[in-house]
Amino acid sequence: MGKTRLLLVAAVLLSSGVASEVRAAEDPNLIGWWRFDDGFGSVARDSSGRGHDGMLLGEPEWVAGSMGGGALSFDGVDDIVQVAETPALDLGTAFTISAWLKLNNLGTYYFILDKSPSGTAPSNYPGNYEFRTAVSTGVLQLLHQTSEGTTYATYNSTTGLTAGRWYHVAVTLVKGSSVKFYLDGVPAGNVPQSANFPVLNDEPVRIGGRKDGYSFFNGQLDEVRLYNRALTDAEIRQVGARPKAYDPKPADGSLAVTMPLLQWTPATFALFHNVYMGAGPDLTEANLVAPRSFVTMYYHLAGLQPGMTYYWRVDEIDAAGTVQTGDVWSFIAQALTAYHPNPADGANDAAPMPDLRWLPGQAVVKHHLYFGDNADAVSQGAAGTDKGERTDPNFTPGALESLSTYYWRVDEIAAGGVVRTGPVWKFTTYLPVDDFESYTDDEGKQIYETWIDGWTNGTGSTVGNTTAPFAERTIIRSGKQAMPLDYNNVASPFYSETEREFTPAEDWTANGADTLVLHVRGRASNAAASLYVAIEDSTKRLAVVAYPDPKVTGSTKWIQWKIPLSSFTGVNLARVKKLYLGVGDRQNSAAGGAGRLYLDDIYVTRP
Repeated sequence: MGKTRLLLVAAVLLSSGVASEVRAAEDPNLIGWWRFDDGFGSVARDSSGRGHDGMLLGEPEWVAGSMGGGALSFDGVDDIVQVAETPALDLGTAFTISAWLKLNNLGTYYFILDKSPSGTAPSNYPGNYEFRTAVSTGVLQLLHQTSEGTTYATYNSTTGLTAGRWYHVAVTLVKGSSVKFYLDGVPAGNVPQSANFPVLNDEPVRIGGRKDGYSFFNGQLDEVRLYNRALTDAEIRQVGARPKAYDPKPADGSLAVTMPLLQWTPATFALFHNVYMGAGPDLTEANLVAPRSFVTMYYHLAGLQPGMTYYWRVDEIDAAGTVQTGDVWSFIAQALTAYHPNPADGANDAAPMPDLRWLPGQAVVKHHLYFGDNADAVSQGAAGTDKGERTDPNFTPGALESLSTYYWRVDEIAAGGVVRTGPVWKFTTYLPVDDFESYTDDEGKQIYETWIDGWTNGTGSTVGNTTAPFAERTIIRSGKQAMPLDYNNVASPFYSETEREFTPAEDWTANGADTLVLHVRGRASNAAASLYVAIEDSTKRLAVVAYPDPKVTGSTKWIQWKIPLSSFTGVNLARVKKLYLGVGDRQNSAAGGAGRLYLDDIYVTRP
């Protein structure tokens, strides 16, 4: 490669922010870097190049992170990332621990990173190192044992955290010198270090918890780093630098915004800011409303158009003139009329017993609602559609027909009786298959008595929890319950399946119905496997459809799966007798893994 090309590659790396990542990974003193950008699975990869990958235990959830990538959300119950023990992760005469974190509360001590305990000490002792936040105050604390028994030292920062916002936190230790704390790159305490250190052990490194299971982390962690040297103040600031503008006000996705003032927190090294604003997310130079601004705010003199959705972006410019493109944020200006209906206008997945809601217009006193199955009648306010005036922005119409379209309108009444006529909205209801809300722990009404599992059909499935409550009541998409489905494809027949029979057979073709919808969620620790749905009609003709990505079993977020009914070739969908949900391959079975899925909200929709 020629010199010119090398320079070009270097320039691209620097401008894209990749260079800092490359330099970090090449630092011989960086011995662990868990970025949590994996987004899937049960392994948190180590980006230091040292191979110290972490295993997810419990069910930490992959979520959006502080730096635009991913992060892990810990529930405070049993979530942890565990890195196998190796002498390379022992810390000696100097070290640095840093992380981005956001706490949900300050109710107890929350452990960021630790390698404990040591020697003959009980399991609740800090061992080689323990970095945590303190109860109530949010003060950063570093602890380490001073012997293999029960003696240990504690160091505290001078500044504490609050819950609900992201911080970059760091601590450094130099043996015989000092322990320094940092909060968002700013020094937050310098404490003399004279106690005996280090006391080593053979324990794994744990992120988000301690060996004894006391006080698991409750919040989000991102970009956890471990160095076997003490970084300088400047290096800490660089490690915790934010490359983009963040913390927009109004917050991304805000509703009912009235003030045309945009504010944000700047990137760490930004000197100037290019502000873009427009009616769509694809912002170009034509949308540049404040070039090279030196203040972190913009006032839109033209004001906001009521009910309009606005998109905006802040590109940061540093001292070298490098432009860092920002994220696109949006908000909706408060309308004069009723707006932002739920169900959304045109939705085809409304429940047959919906709760209609909307955002009220500006300076509204009351709402006059019209509802019916005829668009013209609702538009004209015909007597049969008039549901009267209300003070709250919601309305429950009662039980509706499945796979049917309804129309509604809300007129806003302002002070003095001024009426602002609203638009006519529409939605279409779905045909419920199972929302899992009707099951109880009573004999005859238990979930596994309707959804037959491996105890009866001989596959590797188990429906429901082994003890009451048998339905899932924590991990749910809507309502109060979901269905837990354990699968075990390690042994013959190498697939796991649950089935439900309909008596009488159901018609899934009424009113032009064309799609089966279900919602599924897995666990990060699940083995990847094929998820499938099968339908059998009253003449025992059966068709199987598989989800296109076997990694769906490892998703820690609810996935909506829409299956065209036309995919079930050869089946009479007007006479649906059985529905099967399975993991594996029922036709060409082979040994696989095991795990747990959650199913919720199965229904049929029409266009």
